[in-house]
Amino acid sequence: MLRKNLAVQIVAGVVLVLALLTLFVCVIGYREFTISVMTQYEDCAYNTARTAATMIVPELLTGEIAGSEFQMRFKMLNDEWERLANTQDATFIYLIRPDKSDYGHIKFFLSVMNRSVNYERYPSGYVRKTTNDEYRAAYRDICENGRNMATIFRDKGDSETGHHITVMIPVKAGGKSSDTVDWILCVQRQMELLNFYRKSYVRHVATAAALIVAIVFVVYGMYLGKMLIVPVRKIAGEARRFAGEHTEPDLPLGENITSQNEIGQLARTVDSMEHQILSYIDGITRVTQEKEQIKAELSIAADIQASMLPREFPHRKEFELFATMTPAKEVGGDFYDFFMADENNLALVIADVSGKGVPASLFMAISKALIKNRAIMGGSPAEILADVNGQLCEGNEAGLFVTVWLGLLDINTGKVRASNAGHEYPAVFKNGEGWSLMKSKHSPAVATMEGMKFREYEFDLKAGDLLYLYTDGVAEAMNSNNELYGTSRMIDALGEVSGMSAEGILSAMKQAVDNFTGEAPQFDDITMLALRYYGRRDEELNKFQTEAKTEKLDEVLDFIDGVLEENGCPMKTLTQINIAAEEIFVNIAHYAYGEGDGWAEIVVDVSDGVAEITFIDGGTPYDPLAKPDPDITLSAEDRQIGGLGIYIVKKSMDSVSYEYRDGRNIFAMRKRITS
Repeated sequence: MLRKNLAVQIVAGVVLVLALLTLFVCVIGYREFTISVMTQYEDCAYNTARTAATMIVPELLTGEIAGSEFQMRFKMLNDEWERLANTQDATFIYLIRPDKSDYGHIKFFLSVMNRSVNYERYPSGYVRKTTNDEYRAAYRDICENGRNMATIFRDKGDSETGHHITVMIPVKAGGKSSDTVDWILCVQRQMELLNFYRKSYVRHVATAAALIVAIVFVVYGMYLGKMLIVPVRKIAGEARRFAGEHTEPDLPLGENITSQNEIGQLARTVDSMEHQILSYIDGITRVTQEKEQIKAELSIAADIQASMLPREFPHRKEFELFATMTPAKEVGGDFYDFFMADENNLALVIADVSGKGVPASLFMAISKALIKNRAIMGGSPAEILADVNGQLCEGNEAGLFVTVWLGLLDINTGKVRASNAGHEYPAVFKNGEGWSLMKSKHSPAVATMEGMKFREYEFDLKAGDLLYLYTDGVAEAMNSNNELYGTSRMIDALGEVSGMSAEGILSAMKQAVDNFTGEAPQFDDITMLALRYYGRRDEELNKFQTEAKTEKLDEVLDFIDGVLEENGCPMKTLTQINIAAEEIFVNIAHYAYGEGDGWAEIVVDVSDGVAEITFIDGGTPYDPLAKPDPDITLSAEDRQIGGLGIYIVKKSMDSVSYEYRDGRNIFAMRKRITS
């Protein structure tokens, strides 16, 4: 909990800063204090060394004095150095001669020590190893490089003589005029006081710092508590209360916290923010309620609009059709319609109202009703649109209009009479020719101007042909790169789904448009209608066309039986033909169109007592006669799977043949039915 306390965090931060500052001061002070004291030690040792050097008689070093006089002079120098060592508080004063070959050994000439120490004294002429490389380098600098003084501090690690400083100066045996340095005078002083004073310094600074930190902690903590922590806690508490209750406070923060600094400004800002949030919540609540009401009403409107469009799609022998409408908003302005205008003519309508949303949907409902009512009354497409145009122009203050394609299909002959009032060109699939746009001269859109005349044109549909109607939501669908889907892509996509059923074609086309647009939003309604024309059964030609589905098998066999029975086919022969026909039609239904749906046409021709039954489909090219006959002498386990059905067909029929012509598989089988 303490880590979450603002006062503790702030005071801890201040204490940490003070502690770091104190540590910095201690380190700098400790370093400067050490340098100052060591400099004093060095100066004292150097002065002692220079004084000791003045007491040396050069002849003692050159050997010019010998015998008793040497002993007397040597003793005098020894006594003078001992007095100097004791008066100057020097631990050692000694004169050495280093081995100049590698400076690895030194030879003592004279060595004295302070009476207060109890270390070993080296006699004259004593030779020992140089202490370490640091001493060896100092000796070389003095003897070879002309250095006037060298200092070595031993204040770290273990040492036989404790923490000390050694100062070295050169001594020339020939006097000041000599250029050769053979002797080095060394003065050593102990530095126990240095460590004592340094530790004392650290204790005093640490004590003072701790006292300052404690005072700051208490005083600053009290100040923060009064000026910052208490007001901030009040603000935080009010924020928690408001987040849970969403109500005005009993006492505003601005009256509870009266300071004029940033804390007081924050308190008054929180009061204002709470008031604005409550006002905003009230506004959002009202808007949300209104939007929910509008959404519910739009949902009802969408259901009503959907119910106005035909949802039951007829499956007649003459044709099959399917239609879809996908609005860009809750309700759309596109619509489709189909109905029997009379017993022979199927009316096909697809339209697109200008604008979007509710106004377009209302205009769509009126337009659809007027077109259907007028078409049932009779007349050509041009006459129907002319009358509807006049009715829609009356009172059209909103200036809405509707593009319409209206066609009347004679289900007996396949003739289509159509009028295009500013709508997209329909696409037509012809067997052996593929898909193309059925282009014609456009008439103006309906409801643009009173008294308009509308053009009309005609075209024919043959058995197996397809008609595809659509609104501009298909061709003008746009992806994230602002590219239009276009009619070229539409025609290419239609070419891949020609063998499917009408419903399958529309599902595949919607998927193709969605794949193109990707994540881009749908900007316009997408409405499509597909119709496959089978035509009426021609009794003279004995031709029957149907969907390539196994559930259509009974209709196929009924058709074949009807023709053969009329021509006196005996029951045994009829049974053989039925078995063969079932094998061929089921193969077409299962394999000709892959995963998609397609069509099949059966033609029965009887001539001179021989019945020829021909199966035609627009599926994948496949010759069932190309596969070799199975070896029926083998057991079922040893015989390869497949091929037995077509083998039975070949054996039971008098003759069979296959060819692929004009994009269609044509399989014919012949059987004599009368003698």
